[in-house]
Amino acid sequence: MTICRCALALAIWALPLATAADDPPVIEHQPVPCTLPSKAISLCAAVSDDSMVATARIYFRPAGEDFYSFVDMSFGGISYCGTVPAPREGKVKVIEYYLQAVDDQYQPTRTSTFQMNVQPEGMCEFPPIEKDAGKAAAIKVFATNRKQGNKMHDAFVTTGVTFVPVIGR
Repeated sequence: MTICRCALALAIWALPLATAADDPPVIEHQPVPCTLPSKAISLCAAVSDDSMVATARIYFRPAGEDFYSFVDMSFGGISYCGTVPAPREGKVKVIEYYLQAVDDQYQPTRTSTFQMNVQPEGMCEFPPIEKDAGKAAAIKVFATNRKQGNKMHDAFVTTGVTFVPVIGR
């Protein structure tokens, strides 16, 4: 009789675990401590979900600014990667960024906010430089707030960057 109660209790306890199959995405990203001025930045992360990842994005801004901009990340077979515009030399010392992913059930998750120092060449040991010239020359940046206006923040190089402002109210 005791064995039956234990088996029944175990079956009831395990039932909710089997039905709770939809969790938000998981993002695995090694924070990047530094980058170089005038070089586009390539950031990658392993993003997984128990269903399907719908979007993955990099949100970034000069440290201390009010609003983030974002670039979409694309799946490259192993991880999701995105390219952030190059920081303009002398205009920004630190870039704040975080990664966000949303699954096909509209469940979001994000990383902590990271600080990436902009340092001269030789000072940054492993800069996350975008090596694909095509990606570096065709970056699409999206604003997150109307107050950002119609152009990219002047802390970033705008050559090859398409800026998409917030439209509407």
